[in-house]
Amino acid sequence: MSATARKYLAKQSSELFTTQQQISTGLRIQRPSDDPAAIRRSLIQKDRVDRLEAHEVSISHVKSRLESAHVHLQDINSLLTTARQLALQSQNVTDNSERTAIAAQLDGLLQQMTSAANASDESGYLFSGTAANTRPFPGTLDSSGQTVYAGTPDSTGLYIAGDVERQGLLPGDMVFQSAAREPTVVVGKSGAAPGTGTDTAVGSKQLLVIHDSTTFTGGSGIVTGTDSVGGDTIIGPSGSNVFQINDTSGTGASGTISLNGGDPVVFNNTMTNLVVTGPLGEKVHVNTTGITAGFNGSVDIEATGSLSLDGGITRTAISFSTNQQITDPRDGTLVNLDTTAIRHTGTDHVEFPGTSDVFSVLRELRDDILNTRNMPESTRSDALTRRIGDIERIQDHVLDMVGVQSVSLEQIDRLESRTGDLKLAEKIEYSDTVSADVAEAVLRLKELNNLQQFTMAAVGQLLTPNLLNYIQ
Repeated sequence: MSATARKYLAKQSSELFTTQQQISTGLRIQRPSDDPAAIRRSLIQKDRVDRLEAHEVSISHVKSRLESAHVHLQDINSLLTTARQLALQSQNVTDNSERTAIAAQLDGLLQQMTSAANASDESGYLFSGTAANTRPFPGTLDSSGQTVYAGTPDSTGLYIAGDVERQGLLPGDMVFQSAAREPTVVVGKSGAAPGTGTDTAVGSKQLLVIHDSTTFTGGSGIVTGTDSVGGDTIIGPSGSNVFQINDTSGTGASGTISLNGGDPVVFNNTMTNLVVTGPLGEKVHVNTTGITAGFNGSVDIEATGSLSLDGGITRTAISFSTNQQITDPRDGTLVNLDTTAIRHTGTDHVEFPGTSDVFSVLRELRDDILNTRNMPESTRSDALTRRIGDIERIQDHVLDMVGVQSVSLEQIDRLESRTGDLKLAEKIEYSDTVSADVAEAVLRLKELNNLQQFTMAAVGQLLTPNLLNYIQ
């Protein structure tokens, strides 16, 4: 009877201790042996909660970076709005000091634009794609005058197990170097015009038109002067430029020469490098020592030339065709030109509207306001109009990128909310598995205390000696 009493009292004490632990810790399971099946279930549930919490951290991090990039894109849009206003203002400005002041403002906008494009946070640069530690726009320019992008072309992504890939930050080349090509424009006096082919060059390039040789139809006795190769400025097939020679002496000793109907120039038979200038400033160097006696008439001139996009290092002979393709060997890009009307040497500017990056557009606008290309006022006004068009196209593109980032932010918000709901549900399941019902445990504790007291009282009564036991 004593052994049985001790057994039941020990069992009651153990359960009493377990119940007290449940009340103090709030946990139903203190050790695996308490409920092996529940322990296994709780471990799975806890792992799910931990993974969802890790997902929440990742989502929060990506969301913070997206919000930062979103703010910078809105700032860039504001800067472009200001640049457009300055461009419109500059069209009506004639004072050079005012133009210089506007150009200085554009330099400030360019610095702010560069700073926003190179924005970073504790995790790296925002617009470098997947190369977060690489400065996206270090400030170097390529052969077309475009700002070099040093990042990667890939967007950063958010990868969560069991879910689709979410787009994060957009790469800088997608945001700042958009290409919406429009018809090519040639600015200059050579006579070159856009061809019919599709160009691959971007931004703008300088087209160098070079004189190679000059020849004359026979009969007049005139030949090229000593400085003809490097000094003549005419270009064109035979008959596109014409001399009018009048031998006033009748012996070829002296007379006059005019180029393309320009003012006559006096010559004599001792001149080996006479410069004859036409009405548009075109020049030809001639040797008049062999003028045919008594020659009076016109002489057709053929002047060959070549084109270069790299400053004369490589040249392409002018074919005088409606679509002549020129390659820039520095980057392999192609330019299609109509060379049928080229009549003058010089440097033309070939523009490819819609292909300039945001930084180049501001630089080109500044240079056109200052008229660094020495364009006539009407040509300069046309150039400013094109710069305004470039700004508007880029601004539209930046707003499109703001919209893309807004969609990404909305998706991240929904994902964050859904992840939070899943985590809460998993936590509830985990709590139901491992947590104790405190109210029920308190009631059970009272029952166990009462039961233990009853057991001890009963055992005490049973084991207490009495007179009957003694008599027996």
